[in-house]
Amino acid sequence: MNAPNVKTDVEFLNDCGENIRVNARTREIYYRIKDERNQARTEERAASPRDNLKISSSWDNVSNLGLQIIYSESKDVEILAWLAEASLRLRGFHGLREIYDLGKELFYNHWDSLRSISDDNDEEKFAPLAGLNGVGSEGTLVQPLRLASLIPGGKFGEHSLWDFQLAQRPNESKRREELYRLASETGVAAMSSQLAEVTACLSSFDAIMAILAERCGQSAPPSSHIRNTLVEAASAIRSLGGRDQEPASVEQEPVGISGSDESGPAAVRPAVTAPEGILSRDEAFETLLSVARYFRRTEPHSPISLAIETLVRRGRMDFSELLAELLPEAQVRNAVLTAAGIKPSGESNGK
Repeated sequence: MNAPNVKTDVEFLNDCGENIRVNARTREIYYRIKDERNQARTEERAASPRDNLKISSSWDNVSNLGLQIIYSESKDVEILAWLAEASLRLRGFHGLREIYDLGKELFYNHWDSLRSISDDNDEEKFAPLAGLNGVGSEGTLVQPLRLASLIPGGKFGEHSLWDFQLAQRPNESKRREELYRLASETGVAAMSSQLAEVTACLSSFDAIMAILAERCGQSAPPSSHIRNTLVEAASAIRSLGGRDQEPASVEQEPVGISGSDESGPAAVRPAVTAPEGILSRDEAFETLLSVARYFRRTEPHSPISLAIETLVRRGRMDFSELLAELLPEAQVRNAVLTAAGIKPSGESNGK
């Protein structure tokens, strides 16, 4: 999809076209795209949780038909909502950003003549957007947002926000290490580019919601579920190594150098996060893992990264697990426990 071209071409159409639901010529294509979307969602609901998530080919048809309608037939809010669902699955955050950019362009420039399931009542007109977010419960776009890959080039349903959130559980260390390993191999530049896609997506979404709030007032569709999920995705990518595009701030302090000219430029010393800024044990471990990823990337043959990762892994064990790893022989382990005044777990209460 070439969304910038789509936006430009749509922008130069003089009107928003007719309502495709009532026009005899366009009604057929409307029901085709509606049937394709229903088929795609039916296939997703029927899939077993044990199966690898597979994107229905019907989403390709939704995308192609939707662009055809927006491009040459009608600027329609419901079609735009279906394009958002399809593009997120097919092209991840980049695809969703393209649709939000297109939507922002349409809402800014063609508000008065936009088409939808209702052309009169604002609440009904923008109900398709409310359906994406959900009213009370989560809407049709929220779960797919959690399944979009956080890793650039990843498949839908793999290495997602859902995986990242599961990886925070104490018994999910393998899942966590795999995510961080993939992010490290991808590189900071690519992860930062992915972060930029998500933040741009959020920015365009906020712009659309601002227009809706201004024009519709209390009838504006809700947006908190989608917005919160995008914020969570951006935060997860930052945790995995992505960096915001703005340059990091530095603390500039003159550093006295013996024999230097006082009129010369002062040395600049980067600000360093103090250990006191770490707020939890888990945060301290994640900081250590960030250091390990740095050494794995810059010194792949050095044992430093492995040593730090081993330290963190053992630090997350309970005492009995750690002792079993350090002293695999039960007899030796029991002797150490007895010498320390600790009754080995294998001893009976009568002893």
